[in-house]
Amino acid sequence: MIFKCLICNNFSFEIICKECQKKFLAPEINYQKGVVNFYRYEEIEFLLLKKYHKFGNRIFEILAKNSFYHFSKTYREKAFIIPIDDKTKKGFSHTAILAKHLQSKYLTPLFSSLHSKNEISYAGKSLEFRLNNPRNFQYRGPENIDAILVDDIYTTGTTINEAVQTLKNCNVNVLFSMVLAKV
Repeated sequence: MIFKCLICNNFSFEIICKECQKKFLAPEINYQKGVVNFYRYEEIEFLLLKKYHKFGNRIFEILAKNSFYHFSKTYREKAFIIPIDDKTKKGFSHTAILAKHLQSKYLTPLFSSLHSKNEISYAGKSLEFRLNNPRNFQYRGPENIDAILVDDIYTTGTTINEAVQTLKNCNVNVLFSMVLAKV
């Protein structure tokens, strides 16, 4: 299949051409307050907002390969990967794609282990709305493990904080969280 690159509009075999991936999607690892992120939100916002479009899965595959995959090749401690709310929507789960690319001989994904009990959309919502409408996570996975929590975007921190608390209550030690971008 041939596409027009989403960034430069040249024809490509991928939805974002290799040249644009090198030039615009080279990750920069940042660590702050227990969260690892790779991109500034404003630089890839237009890509992240396509997560539920026809080719959203292809965009997330490229972002994951350029960031999470490279990180996994340097990480040398055993841990489990827990994608936040990796339910399939529009044919794929963006957090499952990220977790898949983080997998290595040291890192093992625990798919479908941490899901929200409510179906409210938090996209574009205020901190007050998020605080008044918790996700009510439920964890169904092994206890007494070390884990890395995975999500796509860190905006207010409420989702990750609630997920970490749920996992702590289930005797899961969250080493840190990983996101593509932080607002």
